[in-house]
Amino acid sequence: MQKILHIKKPSAQANKIVCVNSITSGALLCGLMSVLFSATGNFYMGALLILGAMILDGIDGTMARLLKAETLFGAEFDTFVDITAFGIAPAMLVYFYLFHTVGGAQIHTIGALISLAIVLSGAVRLARFKVVDEDHGMSGYTGMPITVNALCLAGIVLLIEAWKKGFGAEHPLPAWLTLQEPGWLAWLMYANCVICLLLQVSPFKYPKPTNTPLGQFIGVIAFLGLFIGPKTAVISCCYLVPLTLFYIYIAPFWFSIKQRWLAK
Repeated sequence: MQKILHIKKPSAQANKIVCVNSITSGALLCGLMSVLFSATGNFYMGALLILGAMILDGIDGTMARLLKAETLFGAEFDTFVDITAFGIAPAMLVYFYLFHTVGGAQIHTIGALISLAIVLSGAVRLARFKVVDEDHGMSGYTGMPITVNALCLAGIVLLIEAWKKGFGAEHPLPAWLTLQEPGWLAWLMYANCVICLLLQVSPFKYPKPTNTPLGQFIGVIAFLGLFIGPKTAVISCCYLVPLTLFYIYIAPFWFSIKQRWLAK
């Protein structure tokens, strides 16, 4: 008599874990697609997908905590997402946007070095986060988070490209403002890239940027504005980019003063 095979139904907990890991997979795919769009010269989508990965990366962690579906596999998987979406993807965006003519056969040496340094710095930052920040950043970070560097680079590119799409016909940007021609603004962008990658591996302490409900709410609204259309993306970037630059260059000093004041 033929035996009937009974397929075991996945438990509710297993379904929760699959749901969380599916969101993490979406963030990974956004990072990979960003690289492809950047390589083909679609910098608007290249930058937008990095920020999309950032949203999914935040959602998966929140969902894992709410559903009590945190696993060691999920934590390791998230690390691969971080280095892909917030290390490799921004590095490729910067390289193709600032240094490389689409279709060109020659590799730009300076551009390649900066891009490689962005990835290496991000990898070191992530490895140190797992070893040094035992409370996973709840009391602050040692070194600038890799997501902040990705937000800064992708946000600046998206601001320029969204302006071209939304307002370019009536108010075209001058060539020097697009960062794709030599000029003081382009050099400022190069310097910002180098400073950010150094800050990622620095001993400076950074506060957790989403500690307050108000900060979380404003951040969600701003991020959602990125995906409505180019014009709303410009408005959102005009909020996110200055705030990110403030966090990069001012937050460590403010956090240090605050910690000393609380210690008294």
